Formats: sequence, C-alpha cells, structure tokens
Amino acid sequence: MKRERAKLYRYLCRLLIGLRSWPYKGYLLVLYCGIFGFGCHREVSVQQNIVYRQVGDTQLELDLYFPPSKPKKPRPAVIVLHGGAWRHGDKGDMMEVAIKLAKRGYVVASVGYRFAPDWPFPAQLEDVQAAVRWLRQHAEEYQIEPEKIGGLGASAGAHLVALLGLVDDASKPVSSKVACVVSLAGPADLRLPTCRTELANSPELEVVEQWLFDFIGHPYNAETDQLWRAASPLFHVTTEAAPFFMIHGIVDQVVSIKQSEALLKALKANRVKVELRLIPDLGHSLDVKPKVLYRFWQAIRASFRFLDQHLKK
Repeated sequence: MKRERAKLYRYLCRLLIGLRSWPYKGYLLVLYCGIFGFGCHREVSVQQNIVYRQVGDTQLELDLYFPPSKPKKPRPAVIVLHGGAWRHGDKGDMMEVAIKLAKRGYVVASVGYRFAPDWPFPAQLEDVQAAVRWLRQHAEEYQIEPEKIGGLGASAGAHLVALLGLVDDASKPVSSKVACVVSLAGPADLRLPTCRTELANSPELEVVEQWLFDFIGHPYNAETDQLWRAASPLFHVTTEAAPFFMIHGIVDQVVSIKQSEALLKALKANRVKVELRLIPDLGHSLDVKPKVLYRFWQAIRASFRFLDQHLKK
C-alpha cells in the first residue's frame, strides 16, 4: 500500500509540474489523479453532448453523469462549471469531479458555455442559467429533485456558480438559482481598480487585466461601472443568497484571497450560511508539496459534505 501511494504521489507531481502554467487546471488535478481513487468511472453512466441551448448557429452542450444505482426516488443534482478565464476550457475538464459526485448519489451536469472575447458578459451567465432551467424542465425524465440542485465551479467557473447562487431571472417561468454553491478560487469583485490594488505586486496583473477586459467587453470607467458591478457576485449578495462554501489559496496571485474574504464578509453581513477554507502556501494552481495537496484534498472532502448537508436533507 505504501509503495502504491508513493507511486501515485510521484505521478501526481509530474502532472502538476507539467500543467502549472494552466492556473485553474491545478485545482482539478487533485480530483483527477487518484486522491479520490483511480478507476472510479466504471460504475457511473454518462450521456454526453446533450444540447441544452442554441444561440444562433451555436449549440451549447452538457454532459450528464448518473449514479451507479437505479433511483427509487428523485435524486439531487449538481451543476459543475470549468474554469479558463471565461475564454477557454471544456466541460470534459470536470469529468472526474462529476464522476466522484455521481458516485456520491448526485446527477451531475458538466456544462459548456460561450467564451470571451467573442461573447462578452452576460453571455456566460445566460448560458449556465439556461442549463439550470433545462435541468429543472427535464427533472422528471432524469429523475432529479428540481429544488435540490447545487453548483460547484473552479476559477471562472466558480464566478459563474456564485452568480447562480445569488441572482435569478424573474422574467423566466423556471428558476435558474441553485440551492448551494461551492466556489474554488472564484473572483467576486471584477472591477479593475480592485484588481489593480489587490494584484499590485503580482506578476499576473497584466494578463488578468486582459482577461477581464475581454470578459466584460468594455473598458472600466464611470459610465461602465454598473456593468462591471453587474458581473461581480459581491454586489448581488442579499439575505436570499444560497449558502456558500469557498476554498482559496492564501498565496493566489491570479485571484486574490481578498476576493473570497470580501464575499465572506458580505454573506455574513446578510446572515447567509458561509464557510471559507484558506489553504496556506496554495496559489491559483496546486503546489506539489504533500502538505498543500493534503490540505486541499481535505477542503474538497468538506465541500462534498457541505453539498450533502444542503441537497440530501
């Protein structure tokens, strides 16, 4: 057993070293590479590339993952959203996360959405809201409990999941709001002055600014301030917000820890259930240090228990 664990750790380290330049992917590697167990997908069934929305000529797709056992009653669901600075990534990036949650008894939807700069905000939010509504509209077909849908996202995906837990489109007959949120290093206040202040000493500041410009589609100034606020979860917090579980690395130089701390403060001020797990020595991608990996793994396990608490009771 010790030999197998040592082999697994060496393999994980090689993968992490190879992908450290892809910030959000590092967060997923703990889930991908066996800390939760290799070969776990064998008992989970998957339906891929289901079209949930069409915008012009663009078809938007999701993958559904189902628990191994046949349901005796409707099951809770989780929508999982990949990261990638709102400009790249794939729903397949969340496969192992989805598999683990499906084995835990959830129907899981890994959702693709449109990318900046071709499609600026609010295109991404509109897409993932449509995905939640699609799940509720097909709840009977897939034996989902429509009021028990949670969300989990990493980086840009965490930003979108946070908005799903905070806002809804009242013009639609079906709600797109999720019942609880798990956010892995998600930005909360996208305004450029905040970004520049928090990342003033970060080597990533210039590239993060470009990501934000591309995502919003407009420069930041007094006239566009409301648009930047509309894209920021921090300014949508009310007493009606869904419960939040946040995980953030203390030395993150892409999304400052101050982002999660500000959202934590706002949620607490509105008496919303919230927990923030801070991971020492963790940046926006995972380090190869065993202690950092272990702490992150423990936080992920706690986030799964959080989902159970809010979706299975």
